[in-house]
Amino acid sequence: MENDKKRFDFVASLVMLALSVYVIFESVRMYQKAGKVLYLSPALVPLMLGILLCLLSMLLLLGSLKNGGFGKRLQEIKEYFSQVAKDSNTSRMLIGVLLMALYTFVLIEILPFWISTFIFMFLLMYFLEAGSLVKISVISAGAVALIIFLFQVCFRVPLP
Repeated sequence: MENDKKRFDFVASLVMLALSVYVIFESVRMYQKAGKVLYLSPALVPLMLGILLCLLSMLLLLGSLKNGGFGKRLQEIKEYFSQVAKDSNTSRMLIGVLLMALYTFVLIEILPFWISTFIFMFLLMYFLEAGSLVKISVISAGAVALIIFLFQVCFRVPLP
């Protein structure tokens, strides 16, 4: 149980450390773009928060490395993720996330909204084995038509 806590603390500290470096980097860019002295710049508060997050994540990292060190924590993470990767639910979830990323970053950009949404819904329901191809097609088309009707016609909201 103690090793689980140390492993999760180790992963969390690495993620928070990466986030803090990003916040510090973007704060410096914001400061340079603003062209003001630091205490008047909009970058002051994000920079202070980034530095504080960096210090606290370093403390958490050092605490997680006690009784084992960096190599042991990496080995524990590798074993944990190898067990998780073998789980069929995890692979299904990852494929679902990839489908959502495909929809969000690719399909919506190159195809009209209604076509990309239909493709996404069809692929997701097909992957989840929601029914026959005819049923999946009808439900996807109906959902897209309902979305377009409600938002564009009734609420007069432009769709992407």
